[in-house]
Amino acid sequence: MMISGFYFIERGFIMKRFKSIVLPMQGKSKTNLIWLYNTKFDPTEMEDEPAKIYSYNNFKFWFSGTSHRNSEKLMLFVEIPKNLININFTNSLPVETYLLKYLSTIINGLSRKHTNTAKNVREKAQFQSQNVNGVFLKRSGLLYNEHNEGFIFKIMFNVPLLNALSINAKATIRAIKDILDNIETSINAIDLKKCQNYIDTYLKQETIRKYLSENNLCSFVGDGSILPRENNTIYPKIKAIPFKSPESLQININFQDGSTITGMAIKQGVTIVTGGGYSGKTTLLDAIEMGIYNHIPKDGREFVITDNTALKIYAEDGRPINNIDISPLFNFIPNHNNSHDFSTTHASGSVSQAANIIEGVLGESNLLLIDEDRSATNFMIRDINMRKVVPNEPIIPFTDRVRELYEEKDVSTILVIGGSSEYLKYADTVILINEFHAKDITSEIKNEFYQCNSNIEKAIWSEERYLLPINTTETFINIKSIVNENQKKIILDDYNADISFLTALITDYQIHSLALIIEKLLMKRDINQFNLIDDIKKILDNIFKSDKIEDLLLKNYWYENVRPIDIFCSVNRIRGLSFYTNKDI
Repeated sequence: MMISGFYFIERGFIMKRFKSIVLPMQGKSKTNLIWLYNTKFDPTEMEDEPAKIYSYNNFKFWFSGTSHRNSEKLMLFVEIPKNLININFTNSLPVETYLLKYLSTIINGLSRKHTNTAKNVREKAQFQSQNVNGVFLKRSGLLYNEHNEGFIFKIMFNVPLLNALSINAKATIRAIKDILDNIETSINAIDLKKCQNYIDTYLKQETIRKYLSENNLCSFVGDGSILPRENNTIYPKIKAIPFKSPESLQININFQDGSTITGMAIKQGVTIVTGGGYSGKTTLLDAIEMGIYNHIPKDGREFVITDNTALKIYAEDGRPINNIDISPLFNFIPNHNNSHDFSTTHASGSVSQAANIIEGVLGESNLLLIDEDRSATNFMIRDINMRKVVPNEPIIPFTDRVRELYEEKDVSTILVIGGSSEYLKYADTVILINEFHAKDITSEIKNEFYQCNSNIEKAIWSEERYLLPINTTETFINIKSIVNENQKKIILDDYNADISFLTALITDYQIHSLALIIEKLLMKRDINQFNLIDDIKKILDNIFKSDKIEDLLLKNYWYENVRPIDIFCSVNRIRGLSFYTNKDI
C-alpha cells in the first residue's frame, strides 16, 4: 500500500507525518536547509531503514519518533564532536555532566524565547533538554559515544503544527536552526577551566573512595564542607558553619596532583552520632547518605564520600512485606506460624524497620544509616526494666544485633541517637555534635559505659533472595511513576510500589530508570533461577554500559543511573509479588 507523506522511522516502526515537512538535509553550505515535499513511500520497504542523519556546520543530527498517537513529538539528537571540546579525559562522566548542565541552561532558555503566548500551544516549536542536579550521574540526556568520538545530546522536540493538522514548516526550520546555532555558539564559548574543574573534582572523589575501601573506612567528611542545605533545596546554606573534623578522627588523603585534603574518617563498625536538638546530627547523617554520590563543584559536599551501598533505614508503617525471613529480629510473630517466611500487606513500624534492615543485608549493603527520630522505639531499644516487665517480647531489639551485623556480616551502622544511652555500650566510635561542631568522645564514653556483648543466640541470616515469576505472558501497558510532595510511587498495571522512604532516589529521572528496570525484571520467565541482586546488577550494566548507548538514547524519556540496592528495595516493596530465600524450595 502506497501512502503519501513523510515518515520518521525508529526501531522498526513508522510514523506518518502530516502533508509536508521542512527538514534540514545534508549539504555543504552552512545554510543549506532543503525542503522535503510530499513523496510516496512504501512502508513495507522501509521498516529496517535507519534514521536519516543530517549535517549542519560541525554537527550531525537526526530524529526519532516517540509515539504513534502523538507523531509530532520527536527526539532530536545532536552529535557534538569530541575535538570541539578540546579537553582530555579518561572518564567521560564528569565531562558529560558539565556539558549537559551547561547546554541544558542554554537550550531550555531558548525554548522559552520561542514561546508565543498569543498562539495555540500546538503552533509553537516546543523543545527541552534534561536538567542536571548537583551530582555526577550517567544520564541519557547527553552521553559520550566512544565509537564515533562524539557527545550525543538528546532534546525533546515537539514539531509546530498548523490547525493541529499540518506541520508548520517555517517554524520548524527556524527552531532547528536556532537550536543548532546556539549549541555551536555555546560550544565555542565553553569555559574549559570549569570543565577541567569537574574532571579534577571527580578524580579526587574517586581517589577518596578507593582510599576508604583500602583502609576499612565507610565514610569521609572533608574539612570545609558545607553540610546544611538552603531551605530544603539542593544548594548549600548561606553563612553555614563549615565542617571541621575532630583531631582524633582526622586523616589526610593525598591526590595525584600533589594536593592534600583533610577530613573526618568514620571507621567501619558501629558509630554513634549524638547531641542535643538542632545541633546538626541529622544534618550530618543526611550529608553522609548523599555521600553515596559524587557531587559537582560548589555543591558544598564535594568531599563528603560514603560507601556507595549505604542505605538509610526507616520505620515504614504500612509497607507491604513479601516472604521475608524476619527471624533474626523477631523471635516469633503473633498470629503467624512462620517468622522465616513472613508476609503482610500492612506492616507495623517495628516490623517494617526489621524488614528494611534484612532487605539491606540481602541487597548487599555494607552500611546502614539510622536516625532514632525516624525509627520504631520498641524495635531500637528495650532496657533492663522492660525486659523484666515483658519477658515474652517477640521483638529482638536492634541493640542485640547491631554488633553481630558488623562482626558476622561486615555490615556497619551509623546511628543518630539523642534520647537513650543504650547504644553507647555497643559503639566503636561516638561523635558528639554541638552547634554543628563535631567532637570525638569515644574514650570518655568507654570510661563511663562497659562494652556490652549480648548473650543472645546468633541469628541465621538469609544469604540470597529470589523473585518468583509473575503468572502472565502479557507485556505491561500502564507503566508510570507518581511523584509529588508526599509520595513516590511506581505503577506497572496491577503492580505498584511506594518508594517514598528510599530517600537516596533524588530525581524523577531515576524513578523512570526504576520503572524501566523493574519492567524487565518482572517479564523474565527465569527470574527465579538467579539471586535477585545479581540479576539486577546484570540488567543495570546492560542498560548503562557505554556499548549500550543507543538503546538508552532511543527511550522516550530521560533516565539517570540508579544503584542496585535501590532497585532491590523497590522490587521488595511491590505489592503482589512472591519471593523465596532458599533456591531449593
